Amino acid sequence: MRSSPVRAARSRRALRGAVVGLALVLALAGCTRSGSGAAVVDGTSISVSDLNRALTELGPVYQGATPPALLRALILGPTFLDVAAKYGAGISDTQAVDSLKQAYAAQTLTPPQSFGPGAITVVRFLLANDALTPLPKASEAFAEAEVRAKLLHVEVSPRFGTLDVGTLEIVPLTHAWIVNGTPSAS
Repeated sequence: MRSSPVRAARSRRALRGAVVGLALVLALAGCTRSGSGAAVVDGTSISVSDLNRALTELGPVYQGATPPALLRALILGPTFLDVAAKYGAGISDTQAVDSLKQAYAAQTLTPPQSFGPGAITVVRFLLANDALTPLPKASEAFAEAEVRAKLLHVEVSPRFGTLDVGTLEIVPLTHAWIVNGTPSAS
């Protein structure tokens, strides 16, 4: 018969293995859930599916509809739209949808049955920018929007890069361990 200390040691190893296994499962599950997020802005998530839908809906009619550009607009849009409305350049969802339908018609394309919230936010952002630019207090409004945007707590998925707080642009991440270019022949 085995002694009690041997059984106790095996029990501790089994328990330790179970705890490590559980921790690994939970970590992987956490990665899976967070992998569906493109960014989080002050606690509000922007999903990859919303970003992809906006890309699908805007790509055919807007030059420059790239994931970084659209993600930037989705991150900064709500803040910028608040400031634009304050200065008299607010844009409604209806105005954005009408603009999208016109853009599709101009390209002789059939628009989707409905547009997602991401595409609508991006178009509202673009239209508000156009409406704000000619106003007498435009520079004051843009400065206020920039200051407010720089105060946002933004976490961008590494898949898309990072938000450069100085320029408010999405920039790709660079890692020292990734070699860019082709290796030289020695």
